[in-house]
Amino acid sequence: MLRFFNPRSSEQSDEDLLARYQAGGELAVLGQLFERYAELVYGVCLKYCRDEQEAEDAAMAVFEQLVAKAREHEVHNFKSWLHVLTKNHCLMQLRKASRAREQSFEPQLMQSVDSRHHTIEIHEDNGQLKGLNDCMEQLPEEQRQCVQAFYLEGHSYKEIAGFRKEELGRVRSYIQNGRRNLRICLEKKGVKV
Repeated sequence: MLRFFNPRSSEQSDEDLLARYQAGGELAVLGQLFERYAELVYGVCLKYCRDEQEAEDAAMAVFEQLVAKAREHEVHNFKSWLHVLTKNHCLMQLRKASRAREQSFEPQLMQSVDSRHHTIEIHEDNGQLKGLNDCMEQLPEEQRQCVQAFYLEGHSYKEIAGFRKEELGRVRSYIQNGRRNLRICLEKKGVKV
């Protein structure tokens, strides 16, 4: 398990430690505060990364983000705020990885790679991609467009609501329902989700 700093029990509240860090910028104070929730951060990272080493790396990256963001933001409930920061970091990492995989299947990029070394991976991924494409086609139009804009194009809920001229809640609903319907469809096709 992660250990960032020597954990010393402190009688100070989260708010007091955060205020001290914001005032003086002492990393030891922030480390003491982070240490209280290191297991929570690691658990959230592990949920999204599903690999212990990647989860530890992600938790370290969250701490690095925390160094800057804790001084910039007005935080009322540190634990909740840290949970959201961690979740957002993990989701961004997953999106980046998804975009990288997507780019790796662009024809012009694939032509520059010796296909003999990647034949098995490509066939497996093509089966998964075909399953994904089939399931995407089965989604209702609104869900398909929103899921594509969010996951494949990397737009935020707010951006999608803006160019679709729809309420943010409706866009969020399309994405959540679309994701659920995709998962159900892919599981029926035997594609690992």
